[in-house]
Parts: sequence; C-alpha cells; structure tokens
Amino acid sequence: MIAAEYCAKRKRDGTKAWAPATAKRSEYLLGQLTRPLGSMPIADITPADVLAAVRKIESAGNLESARRTLQLASAVFRYAVATARLTSDPTRDLKGALSSPRVTHYGAITDATRVGSLLRAIDGYEGQGMTRLALLLAPHVFVRPGELRHATWAEIDIETGLWTIPA
Repeated sequence: MIAAEYCAKRKRDGTKAWAPATAKRSEYLLGQLTRPLGSMPIADITPADVLAAVRKIESAGNLESARRTLQLASAVFRYAVATARLTSDPTRDLKGALSSPRVTHYGAITDATRVGSLLRAIDGYEGQGMTRLALLLAPHVFVRPGELRHATWAEIDIETGLWTIPA
C-alpha cells in the first residue's frame, strides 16, 4: 500500500523525519481511509471518493482530524505522483470542502505585573513533587509542556548549559 510506504519514508526522512508520536497519529488517521479507499487502485480514486471518506470523520465531529486526514491523503497522493504511480493528486481541488474547526485561544499573561503572581503561585504549589519541579523549571526554559515532560538527560549538556531538544 502506498500510504504505508509513504509513512515508512517519512519515519526515516533524515532531519525531517516524523517523531514517533507524529508517525503513530498519522498512521492512525490514514488508517481511517483504508476501509473506504484501501481496496481501490490508487489511479481509480476520485476527489469524490476521498471527500466522502473524510466527511465521515467530519460528521463524527472530528473536524481537525478530518482536516489532517485530508492533508495526509494529499501527501500520499503527491508521493504516488512523485514515484510515477499516479498522474495527479485527486485531493488538490478539495481545498475548502471541509468545515473549519473552531480555534481555541488559550490564556496567556501579557501584563508584566501579573508574572510575579504566577511565579508566587507556582512557588506555593503543594501537589505532586514531579509536577512542582516541572512548574518551577518551566518559566526558565520557555518550552512546550510536552518537550519538558519528555526531556532526557542525554539532551542536556550541563558543562555548556545547553539543552538540545530533538526535532
């Protein structure tokens, strides 16, 4: 299957390789297309076929997953074009066909005087020890929570004071 070949390529794609979590999520989303499209020869898949498959995901209320699945399907079709197994990407004309997910903006402290209150609240946190340590470290390193949570000692050079976060 070309989708599996594409995923395997992306997992070993040098500096642009998918992280394990990205690979797992992408394979899951492409798997959602296997039932409706997997038995069809790739050259026979039409824009309407792809749209019907991703609309099932969309109709379940998973707007972002539907959008991402369409994006991944397009990448697979473009890979098929690049490897001379398809003449054009059938998803290229589907832009705007899906509903856009509602964007959620998360609160951020933009007033400098409120930063002190946040730091005092973190200092006063009495929950789990590891969570407390992560909260105390976070304002000093300005990384995403997942990057902090998944950090390993191998990424940190104590001598130079440098934390190299993998791509």
